[in-house]
Amino acid sequence: PRRGEAPVVSHLDFLSSDLAAKDAVWRSPLERALAQDTAGVEDLSRTGVLDVRGELDGLDAGDAEVVRLTPERALVLCPFDEAARLRARLAGARRLVVDVSAGWAGLRVQGETLLRRLTDLDLDALPAMGAVAHVLALVVRDDADTFRVYIPQEYGHSVAEAVIDAAQGLAG
Repeated sequence: PRRGEAPVVSHLDFLSSDLAAKDAVWRSPLERALAQDTAGVEDLSRTGVLDVRGELDGLDAGDAEVVRLTPERALVLCPFDEAARLRARLAGARRLVVDVSAGWAGLRVQGETLLRRLTDLDLDALPAMGAVAHVLALVVRDDADTFRVYIPQEYGHSVAEAVIDAAQGLAG
């Protein structure tokens, strides 16, 4: 950047698993919260998450899941180990692709009743962004009773605890 101008950020290296230091060890932000028996809750934090901005028409993510947030922004969910390759493949002249995998934590939640205790989102209109346990989250429905919830990793532990508490309340 020129003197007096702010730098333009196009890579958030610390959020990309392939750009981390070679001796870095990945740890789930949910591991402490999910250390107890958590029937119906599964850690999905090793999901690759690419933030794609720009031209989305014709976006070919292969087997990865594309969740459109706006006409010019999507999150692409893929296997964690494929995020770097997919980021390179999707980037183009009219598209910015940033690997933000390490910035997200993910949970698989079993039970529509359980999820209804945690969010006011319309579960028939998913995927959608909205509050889950008072934290902005992406919620994706896999089937009638299975949901994936992706939250910023810094809130992962507290959201996981809220999910577990709600699940225990329903169980007993």
